[in-house]
Amino acid sequence: MRRPLLLTAFALLAAASSPAQTFVFKGERWEVNDPFKLDNSVPPKPVVDPKKGVINAVKGTVDLTSNKGGFESVTTRKLSEVTEIIWPTPARLQEAQNNVNRGEPAKALDNVEAVLKFFEPLKNVPGSLWVKASLLKLDALDRLENDAATNSFLANFEKEEAAKQPEVATQIQLAKLMLRARKGEHDAVIREATELLTKVDSSELQARLHLTKGNSLLAAKKYEAAMTTYLRVPVFFGSETEMIPKALLGAARAFRGMDSPAMRDQKLEAVSNRYLYDIIVSYPVSKEAEEAKKLLPPEERAKAEADQKKIAAGGPLPEGVIMAKPKLAAEEKVEGNK
Repeated sequence: MRRPLLLTAFALLAAASSPAQTFVFKGERWEVNDPFKLDNSVPPKPVVDPKKGVINAVKGTVDLTSNKGGFESVTTRKLSEVTEIIWPTPARLQEAQNNVNRGEPAKALDNVEAVLKFFEPLKNVPGSLWVKASLLKLDALDRLENDAATNSFLANFEKEEAAKQPEVATQIQLAKLMLRARKGEHDAVIREATELLTKVDSSELQARLHLTKGNSLLAAKKYEAAMTTYLRVPVFFGSETEMIPKALLGAARAFRGMDSPAMRDQKLEAVSNRYLYDIIVSYPVSKEAEEAKKLLPPEERAKAEADQKKIAAGGPLPEGVIMAKPKLAAEEKVEGNK
């Protein structure tokens, strides 16, 4: 009977210890109201705690009201005086990331704009979320394939101090590679992506660069190289779950491209279908699952959809699902080519 009480106590402790929105000034810290926290009125209004600082974005100031001996006094500091920001990820920024992951880049842009606007005057302050929001916007624009808007945003973003940070610079280069790929400059994309892969350590960037390189290899009809490039994502970067179905779909298409009369004995179409099946079963709500359904023969598609429903109802993972042992699936094909 004590277990629920313990869980409640732990939840309260976690809530109490979670960082509040804080501006650090020289010599003092102010907790400030979260402008993204709204009440339930229509239209919703910001929730204001009178004990916390109130941000005036128009004036570029923060007002903190204190009460001493029954007398209220207001202290005002400029946003330009903030030396550090402690700010948990806002719900709107998290939702923008979720939008991107769900293949909803237009919704992501709607959610990220408010965050960008708020952190604009604080963009170079340590702890600011402006860079994170900017990179999310860049990703959303790229996924919309709005090249004019992407180029315009990049032109301004590259002028910022943050663009000099190695990881940010790499993401900017990656966005430029995507623009070049859409122009059909696949040889250049393959060459530059290969070079960039030797310079980055981030698992996310490694996975995205492999996808970019794989896409250009596939477009250039270099199917076997595309296949091995795509399969490096689930094998070596399995924690980047959003990119796994993209890599599996790319690999499935590469296997189909490799299928020819000379290779017919290797049953590459069947191998491709296994990957398509796995996408539908393991990533049913992804855009790639919809693409996989279009490529699979009707009988196999029906089986994949039925198996996915069984899993959703709590059933076991069907035998032979590739993602249960992604490395073995990749090694199987590599060994077959030796």
